[in-house]
Amino acid sequence: MTTVLTVGALNSCDVSHDGQVIRVGLSGESGEPVKLCLSPDQAGSLAMTLPRLVSAALKARYDDPSLRMVFPLATYHLEEAPGRRDLILSLKTADGFEVSFCVPPEALRSLADLAANHAPEPLH
Repeated sequence: MTTVLTVGALNSCDVSHDGQVIRVGLSGESGEPVKLCLSPDQAGSLAMTLPRLVSAALKARYDDPSLRMVFPLATYHLEEAPGRRDLILSLKTADGFEVSFCVPPEALRSLADLAANHAPEPLH
C-alpha cells in the first residue's frame, strides 16, 4: 500500500555534515512535521524531474501546450571545465536557484549566434 502525504508547507532544507544526506522538512496538510531524507543522487534525480513535471502541470491546468516553467535569469558565469574542452555555464536566479551545464564550445557559439539574430532592436 502506498502512503500519500499532501504537503502543507516546506519548512526547512539542509545537508548533513558529511554531505551524504539532504534533508527536507515539510508539514502535512494538518500540520504534522515530516522529514524527507535523500541521497545527493536521489535529490539530483528529483531536481532534474521537477521542472518538467511543473511544466506538464501548467500545460494541463490551463489547457495551453505553450506554457512551461520559466526562471528569470539574474546572473551567469562561464568557466573552463578542468581537464576538458567543454565549458561550465552556471545560471542563477535572484532568489538563489542555480544550475550548471557542461557546454561544448560549438554549442556556445550557436547560442551566441541565435541570441544575436533574435536580439531586439536597441531603443533610440
